[in-house]
Amino acid sequence: MSAPMLEIDRLSVGFPDTQRVLVDELSLAIEAGSATALVGESGSGKTLSMLAVMGLLPPGIGVLGGEARLEGVDLLALPPRARRRLNGSRIALIPQDAMAALNPTLDVQTQFELVLRTHERLGGAAAKARTVELLDQVGIPSAASRLRSYPHEFSGGQRQRVMIALALSCRPELLIADEPTTALDVTIQQQILDLVARPREELDMTVLWITHDLGVVAGLADRVAVLRHGRMVESGTAEQIFFRPEQPYTRQLLAATPTLFDAEPGTEAQP
Repeated sequence: MSAPMLEIDRLSVGFPDTQRVLVDELSLAIEAGSATALVGESGSGKTLSMLAVMGLLPPGIGVLGGEARLEGVDLLALPPRARRRLNGSRIALIPQDAMAALNPTLDVQTQFELVLRTHERLGGAAAKARTVELLDQVGIPSAASRLRSYPHEFSGGQRQRVMIALALSCRPELLIADEPTTALDVTIQQQILDLVARPREELDMTVLWITHDLGVVAGLADRVAVLRHGRMVESGTAEQIFFRPEQPYTRQLLAATPTLFDAEPGTEAQP
């Protein structure tokens, strides 16, 4: 078996001043081209773990121990400049709240140009054309006419589409989707999930889903890891977790999504 693309080894995250632990020795291996789901209720440490991997932890919270290696490179040891080059190019994040992630003072074209100039060395007409292409791909109507629009001028679903396009703009190897359907209308949720899942097939991209809802990733993930109170409680193939869970907590999560049990092993569960 080849080495994992991303290997997290005994990662601990918390408050350095008090040594209070929020994520406790998380270990997770993600294979290239796979789709892995990190699942658990709010506060279980899912998002903090991935923010630690990307070097984006909020002030006051830090890495207390462990390693995170991307194809052998220890991400946690990278200097800030190398980290900035990597984030957005090789690793990209779709955050929960697109309105908070997008800069409210800059129009869409400017925000894309900043990313494309930094990582792709594109500017001017080339960056503009690439932005229109990306917005078209995620279904923004009349994309060319929306380049000078600001985030607040888009609907919630459209902002999330813009955020997905921005994350995909440099064709990252690893795409982290953190609750990408949070606060969206149920009629929009499946469209957003499809937009995130599609690049895996088209670009052979590795996808890491972060969610509190096992139903969201049913049919989308190859492997599932379940977190509770910052600790891994169970991991395995999607079929193992959905149909043969070992831990009571995992069974509780499954019970919160009763439609999962309508599917039989070997059939595709629907989100």
